Amino acid sequence: MIKHGLSFFFWVLILASCTHKNPNHVSYTITVLHQDSIHQLQVDMDFVPSPDGITVLEYPDAAWGQENLYGAIQHMEIEEVASDIEMNRDSGWIILNHPKNLKELQFQYVLQQDFEDPVTSRKTYRPVIQPEYFHLFSHNLFMVPKTNGDSLDIELKWKELDVVHNSFGSNEHEQRLKSVSRSDFLEAIFVGGDFSITEIPINGNMVYLATRGDWIPFEVEEMKDLLQETLQCQRDFWNDHSQDYFTVTMHPIYTQNGSSYQGTGLTNSFATSFSNNQYMEQEQMVHLFNHELMHNWIGLAIKNENEEEQYWFSEGFTEYYTFKNVAKNGINGLQGEYFIDSMNGIIKNLYALSIREAPNSEMTYDNFWSNREYQKLPYYRGALFAFYLDYSILKTSNGKHSLDDAMRDILKASTENGQKLNHAFFQKTLAQYLPNTVQSDFQKYIEDGKLLPLVDFFDKMDLEYLPTTQLFEQGFQFSTDKTAIDSVVEGSNADKAGLKTGDKVVSRSIRYGNTAVPLEIGVERDGTRLNFSFLPVKTEQVPTLLNSPENIERLRF
Repeated sequence: MIKHGLSFFFWVLILASCTHKNPNHVSYTITVLHQDSIHQLQVDMDFVPSPDGITVLEYPDAAWGQENLYGAIQHMEIEEVASDIEMNRDSGWIILNHPKNLKELQFQYVLQQDFEDPVTSRKTYRPVIQPEYFHLFSHNLFMVPKTNGDSLDIELKWKELDVVHNSFGSNEHEQRLKSVSRSDFLEAIFVGGDFSITEIPINGNMVYLATRGDWIPFEVEEMKDLLQETLQCQRDFWNDHSQDYFTVTMHPIYTQNGSSYQGTGLTNSFATSFSNNQYMEQEQMVHLFNHELMHNWIGLAIKNENEEEQYWFSEGFTEYYTFKNVAKNGINGLQGEYFIDSMNGIIKNLYALSIREAPNSEMTYDNFWSNREYQKLPYYRGALFAFYLDYSILKTSNGKHSLDDAMRDILKASTENGQKLNHAFFQKTLAQYLPNTVQSDFQKYIEDGKLLPLVDFFDKMDLEYLPTTQLFEQGFQFSTDKTAIDSVVEGSNADKAGLKTGDKVVSRSIRYGNTAVPLEIGVERDGTRLNFSFLPVKTEQVPTLLNSPENIERLRF
């Protein structure tokens, strides 16, 4: 009797557990809606709500430099129960008030593109929902219940779609993501519609390239070859072929003048946007592919402890290893000359910034996303510091070690121990290779933002250099809303051309960092339209490397 009683008791427990849903399980059904000229995505959620009757859904109103993302929400509804919904823009929460102790809750919302065409580089980080396709990042597609713990069980069902492709699978209309971390789920790309998917096998693992439309600057097969070559070389460098699924999305954007390109490293993926015009150059695509794919390790596998505080590493070191990886492996035929030109470009761009010696403490979210110079500073400063460390280690160790060894040490600690990149850990790791100088160098050139003594460094490395160079100088400042000229630098080419403070801006074409292409700006002054064209350049005492066979040999290319 005792045995039968225990048996019955255990069966009751098993049945009870089967009827209880996992509180961290969320089911999403995504349906494409086309009604007249309106195109929307309807998302139906099914999940376990909070027992106290107040469930919080995380959905940021501001993210990745975008404001008012709630403008894309067209409809919200809790189904079958008496309830109400609150929107808290400041916290990024959608608050659902409902009866207590519900076993499950059905919630529906509808998203619609909240800006008029065309899709530009500024708009690609907003929900893009077009008649032929959609392009969204998970943080502006999915509302996620605020629950205890970091692990989520996600179920995705896609309806009314021929092609669906994302960071977690290709053409899987039903997806189950078991124990995915919240951060991994919220750093993903989701596209669907008229995308074309190309499969690329690399060392037994599959990589996918998702593109749409006809491209002017290249053939898709060229991009497939570039992607395969880049990933093969980078995975070989890190000795890491563990990723069995990876995808790259290529989204065409509109650019009125010149070309524009950008990318974002994400979970199992990176998303790119290119100007689809004749101004895009192959070398720009090589740079973007190599930079964003390198983020698969620097920035994702090796995570910053404080995002903006360590941008000098996640962006600057990624930039340096982009140049180094391309040149070392001759990707797209680019070698030592490309590396020297790229590092000279970093030097010129850094010295052209008015905030070039801003301390690292000024690298905040607000500064980074609101000011172009703060956006670029960690790329330039970090890349130059990585170059300095790399060749200092080579010199100190007589060629036995380089920064590569320290980077692999950092990756190992990150993947095996969960170590995040912070300043103390970075200095401790580098002290194994530069025990006498790394602490003081880091304080001066990263924390305090002082400029590296390039002449002394080049002399020490026995590198040839030119003592002066031409730097980009815009020569004027826009007003905050960029509709007028706020000030003009006396003696600059803008000043010599005749631009005046107070001129109303009606058109502009600026290739930032490019001193060989004229800056063109149209203004209105006293009711008259005036057009100015001048080279945005000045000559300064800033040393740059001579692109010579001797330097290429000394740099070990």
